[in-house]
Amino acid sequence: MVPAMADGRKRSAAKQTRREARRRKARRGRVAEPVLLEEAPLVDEVREALNGGQPMDLLGLVSMLIMATVPPPALLRPPETEDPPSLDELVSAFIDVRVPETTALLAVLSQFVIDDDELRDRCRHEVDARGEGLPPWLAGLAQTSVHQVMRMSHVLGDGEELLLGVRLADGQELTCAVFIDHLEMSEVKDAFFVPETIDTVVAVAKASNTDPDTSFAECDPADARVRLQDALAQQLTMPLFEESDTWPSSRPLVQWLIRLMPLDSSPIHVSQRDSVQPGALLDRFFTSPMGVPFDDVHHRELLELGIDEGTGDPLRWSAARLRQLLSMAVAHHDDIPLAQQLDLPELLRSFVPFAHAESGIRQELTAEALAAIDHVADDYRAIVVEEAERLDED
Repeated sequence: MVPAMADGRKRSAAKQTRREARRRKARRGRVAEPVLLEEAPLVDEVREALNGGQPMDLLGLVSMLIMATVPPPALLRPPETEDPPSLDELVSAFIDVRVPETTALLAVLSQFVIDDDELRDRCRHEVDARGEGLPPWLAGLAQTSVHQVMRMSHVLGDGEELLLGVRLADGQELTCAVFIDHLEMSEVKDAFFVPETIDTVVAVAKASNTDPDTSFAECDPADARVRLQDALAQQLTMPLFEESDTWPSSRPLVQWLIRLMPLDSSPIHVSQRDSVQPGALLDRFFTSPMGVPFDDVHHRELLELGIDEGTGDPLRWSAARLRQLLSMAVAHHDDIPLAQQLDLPELLRSFVPFAHAESGIRQELTAEALAAIDHVADDYRAIVVEEAERLDED
């Protein structure tokens, strides 16, 4: 995560906590009672956001409201829990109460609603019919643009941060930072916003960065769109167990920004794990002095399984990736003999320096990787043996 942005997140934590409390209250009370809406804390929050002059206050609030209409995953849902109000119910409540605050909410929803054309059009038509004066940035929300993208990444590829430079219709700028964790299915793990230009954010981040293996580079917006869409799609296939102060409450806001970016017009997007051919690399390894002792079909299959875990990159191995790999005991497969499964730590001790030499990873990072292997090797072997005994009993 960009160090320079951490303070901004801390400053917003108290406000976010209040918002989350109101969201929980809204779920229990089913906000969609129009006769009570004018006196609801939500209206006060919207009024405060508009008067504060920071667009992110209102945008973040609407993003959170949309997420509040999404039922929690079944695994995380207490028994007999009522469904939250639907987005359609919220829009109906906002339409029924004609005050400036609901007009502002509908104006944002007219851009944020993505899966329901009819609902989005209802929001737009109501805003147009009221004809109320909105702040220029809000009245021209459809003219918002993502004008620049920077990518902050580490040489070992465990994750990357995409910094999106956002320009509103009135010229105000802000920066969205989205962290993609490649150790966890290449999914979005966090996203937050800074009310500064992307040039300012990048300059501060570079000045505070002390890691020689972290780099900043321009990223083609179309490529960034593909990366972000892929990362968000991962979370649709599994329940979201981890939350931060700003994620996943900012998910609809990030989705809106993605739609403002150009569609990919280049050939097929090449992901990090597709950047090298593992087969040719393994051929070279198993014919090298370091790999010859392991040159058999079972060790090769074992290494292929290990490569597929985490980032999927065969050339870059962080200490975190190796600890994760060995703690999961990836080799639990009936078609790999136990003796070869137990060899995984030593196999990795031989392969990681070979891979890092091919990719130019500096020696200090390789030493950290080998130390991580040694630290968890005994625990890994114990888990493998225990699992094998359990399977024999079954």
